[in-house]
Amino acid sequence: MTFRFAGLVAALLAIPVLPAMAACGNTSATSSPAQVVQAQVDAYNAHDIEAFAACYADDTSVIDLSGKRPEIKGQAALKQAFAFLGKVPKDFGVDIAKRVVNGPVVIDLEHLHGLPPGKHAPDSLAVYEVRNGKIAKLWFPPGT
Repeated sequence: MTFRFAGLVAALLAIPVLPAMAACGNTSATSSPAQVVQAQVDAYNAHDIEAFAACYADDTSVIDLSGKRPEIKGQAALKQAFAFLGKVPKDFGVDIAKRVVNGPVVIDLEHLHGLPPGKHAPDSLAVYEVRNGKIAKLWFPPGT
């Protein structure tokens, strides 16, 4: 019995991990807003720009409410703005410190990790509006 269990564990460990795209590829119009946003976070942390963009509507908009960055409109612009994900160190990503969900709106308090030594970024808020299983809008309120 122990041998069979060990063999099963070895077989399961040999299964390749699915790319992050599977996460967004598995979301649908009936997925909860929290599921869609989490799939996007997973793709971001996997540095998979295609999977990341697949979580967003074709006509999505990303707005920095501080006015420091121009609005990003559409998936092509989103891919261009987040292309840096393909160049960052493997341990770069974001942790969700807190999440609030209210209907189609998901608000995350995000903490970046894996920054170069001596670099620090304050935690930030991200406000997502999810419609039909895709992120329709994302707002970044100004930080303190």
